[in-house]
Amino acid sequence: MENIWTAASSGHLDRVRELVESGTSPNALDENSYSPLHAAASWGHADILRYLVDRGGNINLTDSDNETPLYVVENVAISKLVVELGGDPNWTNEEGLTPAASLQEEYPHISLYLRTLTGEAAPASRDAPIATDDDPASPATTTGAAPQPDLDAPTDALMASVRSIMERSERGEISEQETDDLLREVVESAVTGQVEAGRAIGEQMVVDEEQQQHGTAAASSRTRTRTADQLAEEAPGKRARDTDDIGR
Repeated sequence: MENIWTAASSGHLDRVRELVESGTSPNALDENSYSPLHAAASWGHADILRYLVDRGGNINLTDSDNETPLYVVENVAISKLVVELGGDPNWTNEEGLTPAASLQEEYPHISLYLRTLTGEAAPASRDAPIATDDDPASPATTTGAAPQPDLDAPTDALMASVRSIMERSERGEISEQETDDLLREVVESAVTGQVEAGRAIGEQMVVDEEQQQHGTAAASSRTRTRTADQLAEEAPGKRARDTDDIGR
């Protein structure tokens, strides 16, 4: 028979209910400090998550890393439900990371949604910089890793887009999957914009460098010309005398 953690992971509400009504705590931790709440949140079982909280489950229950169920969500709908049930988006784990910061690398669209609630900036990327077509040596290019968005200062337009999507979701105009897909598109658009901006900046730097080198070379040529002219004016007979002195 399943224990409460595997039942919560598998989505077996009847088994979870049976165990809770038999005396198992919704806040029970296994040997890895994993709770049924973390299991339900991670595997996206909204009905079990609601039931556990209704029966006394602590939605901000922490594991050994001081992480709540909000740290293990894998779609926007469940992250939204966790927050609605009282999950704290401003919580910090042992590393001092909020859920948004912790989820940024693997689930940037969820991180972006959570940052509309907290107002925090995106964390510094723990990966290599985003690769561009002009930078074949970049780790992101050579390893095939997907570029991570660096939204340190989200624009009003970006955040307004996220809020609009979430409002449509709340009104039931779009499904949970459509909500996830639309938020992913917002992130992808932001990444594409950054790559294009980076390429433009790189091209401008090359132009500036070429102009600077050209300007330096021209100035050096003018200096050599002036020096030769000055020597000729100051000592018109010097070259002749030096030539005559050879062999003496």
